[in-house]
Amino acid sequence: MTLYKQNFRIILTYLIVLVLPSACAQLFKLTPQIFLLTTIFDLLGALGLLLFNRRRTANSLEYHPAPLKTIIMWGISGILLTLLVQVLAGIVDHLIFKNSANSLNTITLMTAMRQQPWLILAVTIAAPVMEEIVFRGAIFGGLSGTINPLWAALISSLLFSLLHQDGHLIIYAAIGLFLCWLYRKTGSLYTTIISHAGMNLLVTLTYLLR
Repeated sequence: MTLYKQNFRIILTYLIVLVLPSACAQLFKLTPQIFLLTTIFDLLGALGLLLFNRRRTANSLEYHPAPLKTIIMWGISGILLTLLVQVLAGIVDHLIFKNSANSLNTITLMTAMRQQPWLILAVTIAAPVMEEIVFRGAIFGGLSGTINPLWAALISSLLFSLLHQDGHLIIYAAIGLFLCWLYRKTGSLYTTIISHAGMNLLVTLTYLLR
C-alpha cells in the first residue's frame, strides 16, 4: 500500500470515529450517554490509528528520527512551550478579533467532565493521539513530500484549527504550527503526542481544580 493510501486510510478512520458517537446516540436513543460513547470510540480509534501508523511507510520527515532521549526531552519541553504558544496566540487573537480567552469547546468538555470523569481519557489521551497521527503525521507529513513544508504546515494547522469549531482560529492554528515544527525537528510523532497530551492534561487539571 502506498503512503498516500495509508494516509487516506488514517484520515478516513479518524473521520468515522468523529461521527460514530453522535450517530449511535441518535440511532439507539443514547443521547444522555454521548460522552461515554465518545470516550469509548475515541479510545478505540486512537488504538486503531496507532496500529495503522506503526505499519505506515515512513514519510520524508521521519527518515532520520532523533534519539529516544531527545524525543522524550523535546516532548516534555514541548508541553510548556505549547502552553506558551497558546497564551501568546490568545493575546493576538484578542487584539485582532476581540475574542474571549475562554474556549467554548474547552468549557463544554470541562463541565461535562465534572459529571462524567471518564471523559478525561478522551481529552488527555485519545484526542491528542488521533490528532497528532492525522494532522501532523498523515496531513503535514504526507504533504511535506510533495509541496513546500511551510505550506504543508499551514494547511495542516488550518484544518486542525477548523476542527475545533470554537472561533479561536489563531490559537489552534498557532498550536498546530508549533507542533508541526516540533515533529519536523525530531522526526517523531511521539514527541508531539507527548507535548499535546501533556498540554491537555495541564489545562484539564487547571479547570477541574478550580
